[in-house]
Amino acid sequence: MSIEIHIEKHLNQQVVNKQSVGTGLFEAYKVQLNNGQSVFIKHQSDDNQRLVHEGEELILLGKTIHTPKVLGSCKHCLILEWIETSHNLNVQSQMGIELAELHQNTCDYFGFGFDNKIGQTPQLNAVGKNITDWGEFYWKYRLLFQIELGFKNNLLKKDEYQRLLTIENALPNLLESDIQPVLLHGDLWSGNVLSGKNNPYFIDTASYYGHREIDFALTLMFGGFSNDFYNSYNESFPLDDGFNQRKPLYMLYHYLNHLNIFGSGYHAKVMHCAQQLLS
Repeated sequence: MSIEIHIEKHLNQQVVNKQSVGTGLFEAYKVQLNNGQSVFIKHQSDDNQRLVHEGEELILLGKTIHTPKVLGSCKHCLILEWIETSHNLNVQSQMGIELAELHQNTCDYFGFGFDNKIGQTPQLNAVGKNITDWGEFYWKYRLLFQIELGFKNNLLKKDEYQRLLTIENALPNLLESDIQPVLLHGDLWSGNVLSGKNNPYFIDTASYYGHREIDFALTLMFGGFSNDFYNSYNESFPLDDGFNQRKPLYMLYHYLNHLNIFGSGYHAKVMHCAQQLLS
């Protein structure tokens, strides 16, 4: 089904013009409608629930923070309001405040109501497992999955694979037993936050309920976040003691994922995190 037919089906509008927008994972367009409105649409030919789930995540997060309004979704498309980006001097501090607000949404269990993806990689969310121990969830459904995938993809040698497996034994010394499940963005890097005129808009989520500190991992790995972001977060919802010691644990998940998606260029980063955790 074409973009035009999806727009007519979901919005009862006609397409006047469409302009390709690069997202990397999907066909995506800025679409001008015959009522003068512009919208953003992601489109895929695959028959799965990924775009439906992304819309559900944006609606859930949008109850607390700014996300683009979901105008329609189905297996093949996700239609969002078009966000006009603007230079906003306060956007970094606003991002920190909003993330702190998001992280005060709690749940009884770690995980989510459906599995999703982190980039191109499946992200299993222990659906229906009712896991209350963060160390158990993070090992089984985050690190172990990625480590096994890296070994299967011949990106980790056998001795490296076995060394990474021993990280499980280090978790009790790193993680407190009273960590609460909070709602996460899940894929928080600078490209997944838009600067609107009056506030940020968070996009391209990989949400679940987990330890709030993992939302900082990507922000620390690839830049794009200023001191204003971290300061405003900590003023609103101070991070716990020991965060710096836990950083390599949470960066490891994303470096493993990048290893599995992009290849051996991330191998040294993976093993450096392991060294920090096991030394």
